[in-house]
Order: sequence, then C-alpha cells, then structure tokens
Amino acid sequence: MEWWEVKSLSRLLLRKLAYSFLAQKIITFVVYSYLLIVYKTSSKKFIGFEKIYGAIENKEPIIFAFWHNRLIMIPFIAQKAKKKFKDHEFMTLASKHGDGRFVGSVMEKFGLISILGSTKDGRKSSRGIDYGSMRKIIEGLKKGYSLGITPDGPRGPKQQVNGELINIARLTKAKIVAVSFSSSNFKIIQKSWDQFKIPLPFSKLCFVVDEFYYEAKRDANDDENVAQQKNIITERLNLVQKKCDEFLNKDYE
Repeated sequence: MEWWEVKSLSRLLLRKLAYSFLAQKIITFVVYSYLLIVYKTSSKKFIGFEKIYGAIENKEPIIFAFWHNRLIMIPFIAQKAKKKFKDHEFMTLASKHGDGRFVGSVMEKFGLISILGSTKDGRKSSRGIDYGSMRKIIEGLKKGYSLGITPDGPRGPKQQVNGELINIARLTKAKIVAVSFSSSNFKIIQKSWDQFKIPLPFSKLCFVVDEFYYEAKRDANDDENVAQQKNIITERLNLVQKKCDEFLNKDYE
C-alpha cells in the first residue's frame, strides 16, 4: 500500500470515528459548554427584540434567517425568547450529512427542535428539503412556531440566498426576518467555505433583529421575481450583520 493510500484511509477512519454516536455526543457537549462559557463571560447587547415578542405573543409564524458563518451564537436569540414565552417552540433546519447532524444536536441542547431536511451529502444533486421534513416545517409554522434557517447553507455559495427560504415562506405565509450576532473577538476558520466565525470568551456580544419583516409573494414564483426577492433578503441580512459589527465599535454598558 502506497503512503498516500494510507493517508487517505486514515482520514476516512478518523471521519467515521468523529461521526460515531459516542463521538457526536462528546463533541456536542464540549461545543455547548464552550458556547455557554462565551455567553456567560461576555457583555451583551440585544437590539430589536421587542418586535419578536409581539409576533410570538400573536402566534405569527416567523422565519429567522442568518448567514451560515454567524450561526453559532444564534441559539441564544431563541433561548432569550423562550425564557419569556416558555411554551413557544423554535425549529431549526440542518442538513442530513454528519456535520448537519452535529449542528442539530447542539441546537437541541438549547431546547430547539432540530429538523434534518436539507442536503443529504455534499453533492449538488441531493440538495433540497425532502417531503417529510418540509411537512414538519409547514405544520410547525402554521402552529405559530418559529424557524431558524441559514439561506446560504449548508454548502454555499457564501452569503447567497437559496430558493428554499422563499419556498417555505410562500407556502406558510411566514414572515422572514434577518438576524445576526457579532463578537469583539473572533476566531475565523479560514479553510471553511464561508470563513466560519467562532467567538471567544470575555468579549462583547451584540445580537440584532431586523426591524423589517419580509413577506414572500405567493403568486410570484417565476425566476425574475424569485431573484428580486432573494436580493431583498440578501440586503437585509447584510445590513443586520453590518449593524452588529458597527455597534461593537461603540462602548455600551
């Protein structure tokens, strides 16, 4: 066996080990604990949450959209709302491949409902949400639940809205709201497709909910109209992210 074959085999075995049930449980616990440490040791600012509370109280279906590289602290937005509305449920959509299952496990630690429904593997041909997962999403939103989704996930392109977000909003009449977070101290994973950002402990954290809620046009499903809707949502996502980053340049209590 050649050296490069040994190297490839080793990588495969390590990957399978990382995706094993026990390894996933351990990694999930470690990541969840780390996020709690970051949150507890950092100062925090929340902007725009009053509008969330009003929507939840009125049982309005809301889709929270956020870029994939900022998803890691988003569960704290849901957790903050759940403290005020204990019976309200938040759903999250993740892919069915190993990384997606891991993300879903972390989300469940925060008390969120994880729906594994997007890409089954890395191939473009497998992209999309299967029927069973879509049904769970639609049923949940019609009950007034909220859904969190990364419109550029799980594999990109970076910060480009895919069609699934529009489709879900059209089918459920749910309003889309952009959310984001920022930290004064990040560790950026340069080799990841979206330069994934991991906040560090003892930072300043800012969580922002957009003031603008977008309602997808139910009768506008041609390519041109869908493209226009994607552009609007992209602008709001970038605006909220920029607002988070700029706010951290200011001092706050």
